[in-house]
Amino acid sequence: MYFEDDRQWQGTAEFLTKELKRRIEQLGLSVEPPALRTVRSWRAKQLLSQPKGQEFGFRQILEGLATALLLKKGWTLAAIAQVLPSFPDATLEQQILGEADGQDPTWLPQMQTATLPLPTGHASTIDLAEDTVILLAQGILLQYTRILNRDIVRQDDSMPSELYRAMCKLGRLYIEAGKSDRAACIHTVLERARYPLDKWELDIFSHPNFRFGQAILIDPDLRVPTSDCAEIANSRGTFGEDNAIEHRLYERLREATERLGNRHRHKAYTALRSLFGSRSLIGEHQLLDYLRDKDLTPLQGTIADTFFDSVPDIWLINGQAHRCAYCGTLMRPYPDRKLFPDGRCPIRQCLGHESSTAKVSDKLDPNQDQLLIAKPQILTYWTGPGIDELAIFDAAIKNGLDAELYPESDLCDVAINGRNIGIDAKSYTSPVSLALRLNRSIGGLIHYRRRIIAVSDQLIDERPDYLSTFHSAIDKKGNPATLEILSVSQVIQLLKAIKYEN
Repeated sequence: MYFEDDRQWQGTAEFLTKELKRRIEQLGLSVEPPALRTVRSWRAKQLLSQPKGQEFGFRQILEGLATALLLKKGWTLAAIAQVLPSFPDATLEQQILGEADGQDPTWLPQMQTATLPLPTGHASTIDLAEDTVILLAQGILLQYTRILNRDIVRQDDSMPSELYRAMCKLGRLYIEAGKSDRAACIHTVLERARYPLDKWELDIFSHPNFRFGQAILIDPDLRVPTSDCAEIANSRGTFGEDNAIEHRLYERLREATERLGNRHRHKAYTALRSLFGSRSLIGEHQLLDYLRDKDLTPLQGTIADTFFDSVPDIWLINGQAHRCAYCGTLMRPYPDRKLFPDGRCPIRQCLGHESSTAKVSDKLDPNQDQLLIAKPQILTYWTGPGIDELAIFDAAIKNGLDAELYPESDLCDVAINGRNIGIDAKSYTSPVSLALRLNRSIGGLIHYRRRIIAVSDQLIDERPDYLSTFHSAIDKKGNPATLEILSVSQVIQLLKAIKYEN
């Protein structure tokens, strides 16, 4: 047998490079022997299954030869990395020897036996698709963290392993669906993540049993990971919430307000969250005036540096900053000026996001005051959801109720009559993502006698089955079962009813 003297072989990457060259020449394979740098790259991309800290062995000789042969056939590295583990050593030997004998063996039937999905809807294929999306969500969060930290990001071994493995699994799903691999380029994958998964041209992502079909992983306009992304990433309990951007920003805000002492920190937290919700576009002097009025002057440096950026000239329209009439944020120039002549609001929950309702309230001159805009992650996690939160709070005040906004540094979004009613407004595009989040913990709502989740009317209009899908996914026992889920308009009607009861 050709490989008998290699079965106990062990060596370094350098020796493996030499062994692969020797075997390619001995077997007469029509492929170029890989260089040492290539071998190391294959190991980093997990094409070679050598565990870290251990030498290469016989398995890696077979994997190296198979990789070289499959690359010659036009396979992508992502596809090869996904299917190689399904081949036992004996089968790899047969395939390689078949290539050496000029038989041109077909590798696909062997992979079909091991990896192609069973009939549509079979649990194993659904599981693979969900694992893929969870890995992708985790990888996106980790990659985004590296970008925030200004680390070098390349499509090599510096990429988060979660993101790379997700790309491999995506490639497998495309190949097994009879389509070309559309997951070999990280830029393509991240661009596609700005759209719902059920629009990715993969039938499995549109299957009724696939839970994440409606999820969007990256905000289409602000280009930051969405709430859906964070919840899917954490859905298996093996991914720390400390890596979620919303959690990190929350901690920074808490740390800032706690410096004011116990007597003022809750009031300060509410004032700052209200600022981000209603004045995400603000002049520098206006910001200082607001902080002074709220007794937050000691935090002015931290707030300006941590949560705001200067408005860049490229976002001005005719030299002015256009303020959205609905949410108060900065409207951005839109390529189609006929569709959005005054710019488009980047907040997807806002009426200014749609061409038929977009409206400007003010046009600000940056020469009059240095203009600041809340960072994109603030706009995503706080300004957008704040539209509904502030609407509910304003309705409660209008109806003469004892209402508190973000009580005790965010136990909930709006509290009514002390601990009697707690309301949290949510804007998850996927009802399953929201249910997964609440199945893990209902958060500060645990402290309230009546616990209400308010969902954006816009989401329910877009997805009439939103509430029924949520109910199907929420736990039927324990704290999640105590939650009421209503549209924002239903919550506002409820507040009116409470007024009359009082």
